Amino acid sequence: MRKYTRQTSDSYKYTLANVNLRESNTTTSNVLTVIPAGSKVQVIDSAEDWYEVIYNNQKGYVYASYLSITKYTWRDTLLRSYPAAESNPVTVVPAKSEVEVLSVVGDWSQVIYNDRKGYIFTTFLSDDGNPPTAYDFTYFYTDMTRFVNDNQIKSPTTNLITTDLENKSTYIYERGSDNLWKLLYKWECTVGKPSTPTIKGTFYVTGRKPYFGTDTYRVKYATRIKGAYYYHSILYNAEGTEVIDDRLGMALSHGCVRLATKNAQWIYDNILDSTAIVIN
Repeated sequence: MRKYTRQTSDSYKYTLANVNLRESNTTTSNVLTVIPAGSKVQVIDSAEDWYEVIYNNQKGYVYASYLSITKYTWRDTLLRSYPAAESNPVTVVPAKSEVEVLSVVGDWSQVIYNDRKGYIFTTFLSDDGNPPTAYDFTYFYTDMTRFVNDNQIKSPTTNLITTDLENKSTYIYERGSDNLWKLLYKWECTVGKPSTPTIKGTFYVTGRKPYFGTDTYRVKYATRIKGAYYYHSILYNAEGTEVIDDRLGMALSHGCVRLATKNAQWIYDNILDSTAIVIN
């Protein structure tokens, strides 16, 4: 059986309000300390709705909704002092730069970039650092195989995963001898609800967990899309012995893509790290 090392991270996030640093990833666990709003924390690991972080040399867990959201610039853009085009520029943020979004004010996002706070026009931000028109999506929702081959999607491995958020379907492809993508599987899936949407863009598999959860639920066979977003199974009870929510084809997750357990396990067992993922 393959062994996978746990993902570590040198990334940082910022607290959006005063938040409890807890001993474990449950709201009933002990509070280690209260982290003030606007504090910088180091991210160690993440799993959907909780982040494991370090703050003032203390390691613990913070609920995801109290932390900033990571976005990327897809073009060189100005970090401005106020949410207006005529406001003074703070600095230039190069394309593909990571920023942490604190809030959204109209068409502007308040962000922190290199520990400097300011505003960026939201249109210039994306989940993956690519512009919204990176691919021709004409056939994405009607003929996925034509989409992946017409766009000549590249993957470092012999597989490719795509997820159609509109039709709530996940596709698994394998590169053929003619260098074209051949469809192996099409599976129904559940995606993020409107308040916690699934990220869009091109990503690359970065590790996996046999399971994760809290004191109220567990998911199995979790393959990381990016950060706290995974492909994983339907929901089980905290012990992992009984299914508590098997709904598919809906928009109700915290942002992860839920699959039937056997399908999540297939990805977990067969898809290599660095495999390309396209979600739209």
